[in-house]
Amino acid sequence: MTTVAQPSAWNATAEPFPQVPLPTLLAAQAARTPAAVALVAGAEELTYRELDARVNRLARHLIGRGIGPEDVVAVALPGSVPFLVAALAVLTSGAAYLPVDPGYPAERIRFMLDDVRAPALLTVAAYADGLRPLGAPTIVLDRPEFAAELAGLADGPVGDDERVAALSPLHPAYVIHTSGSTGRPKGVAISHRSAVNYLTWATRAYPSCAETSVLHSPVTFDLTVTTLFAPLLAGGRIHATGTRGGPAARAALRRSPCAFLKATPGFVPMLAALPPEFSPSGDLVLGGEELLGDTLAQWRRQHPGATVVNEYGPTEATVGCMEYRIEPGDADLAGPVPIGRPIANTRVHVLDRDLAPVAPGELGELYVAGAGLARGYVRRPGLTAERFVPCPFGPPGERMYRTGDLARWTPEGQLVYAGRVDEQVKVNGYRVEIGEVEAALTGQETVARAAVVLRPGAGGGRLVGHVTAADGLTPDPTRLREELARQLPPFMVPAEIVVLAELPQTPNGKIDRRALAARETPTDGPAR
Repeated sequence: MTTVAQPSAWNATAEPFPQVPLPTLLAAQAARTPAAVALVAGAEELTYRELDARVNRLARHLIGRGIGPEDVVAVALPGSVPFLVAALAVLTSGAAYLPVDPGYPAERIRFMLDDVRAPALLTVAAYADGLRPLGAPTIVLDRPEFAAELAGLADGPVGDDERVAALSPLHPAYVIHTSGSTGRPKGVAISHRSAVNYLTWATRAYPSCAETSVLHSPVTFDLTVTTLFAPLLAGGRIHATGTRGGPAARAALRRSPCAFLKATPGFVPMLAALPPEFSPSGDLVLGGEELLGDTLAQWRRQHPGATVVNEYGPTEATVGCMEYRIEPGDADLAGPVPIGRPIANTRVHVLDRDLAPVAPGELGELYVAGAGLARGYVRRPGLTAERFVPCPFGPPGERMYRTGDLARWTPEGQLVYAGRVDEQVKVNGYRVEIGEVEAALTGQETVARAAVVLRPGAGGGRLVGHVTAADGLTPDPTRLREELARQLPPFMVPAEIVVLAELPQTPNGKIDRRALAARETPTDGPAR
């Protein structure tokens, strides 16, 4: 293979950014615009001053419990005002927050809590009974006695606490679990430095963050980090009831129209069908899965003045590390939209198996280096060393993250995504390691072997499981899906399970996944 050095201009992304923890920047913005509206949830509005006061009281309580830097506090709350107050309070205490979906299976939540050794879990009464037995001390925020306790605490800055004063940009800001190929989720730890680099870039790249943003995606999805924090750094307001709010939510958006929205590509057709007040006038940022130009055509015709951004980035590179912009007046694109060029303080390399750069137009694996790289995987040093490898193109000691994504440079210096080197897929923007789903299936008593494939469709497609029977037993697809729903998040449970006499194989004895993906109608057994 012919290799060439990639033009340095494609990676010339150095920009200054604050070398401070995220709470320092958030508190500074609250001091600059105390009377401005920060959060809107239906008829409720919170100013920056009111939000700051709530955050400081809860942070002071957490500090009183001995919580601080290097701790990870779980937050199992609805994705609106309560979640944002709690996450900001955790950050202000010096700890990192772990977003938890209360609807996840109990054993998965237990694993996440044990994985980070959470010293506390913040939730509300509606979820508390189901969460208390899972291993972390539970703080029920809407319990009247607790609300009264908070009301008695000071609401001023907490920076005089010794542990908070010791908070460094290198301490973790949040942990998000992604699917794991071995059957165990991986906790990705993102430092304040990485988060501040990304968010500083985002406030520059998306000026509409200084206006009204609509919080749409689940808070357990790192795509949502942009909408949770960039508006608060820019002095904007967050419309926290998403796109499903009732009359009060619509009225709030009519008073202060949506300017910024971030979502997955699969949401665009639904956005085109929603009332116009839910669509952004400034920036529509899409990420989490491959974006096709055809997906955008109708929405762009309805909103010709908005910029559409295809933002690419694995969780391990802090939300987004590349962008491709479609400005007002640009022609519609056909087929896959490029993932573009690296963002601030980010360098990307498309390499062959020997870690040599490939020529423009040739396929290689995408590696990411720079300020956005995660600290690594929580309590997984071996896996961290496997995926975060020494970077031969930077200064001594620099790392680069092996994404597992295939890509190629265009002659103009834009990157185009071209699939995976492994069996990771995306479903509704969520990363799914096929191996984790297959491990859950083969762990069932009635199943001997299992193979899972992704069938194309809306939201990136749907998972279809294929199983063979254990000796003397008969797998029931309905019961298998019910069992998996007790172990896995909903987006990882196959939409269909097919029982086969045997799994097709390639000539070298491996499962023939292409043959499984090409199957249209199950013929060897019952399906669901």
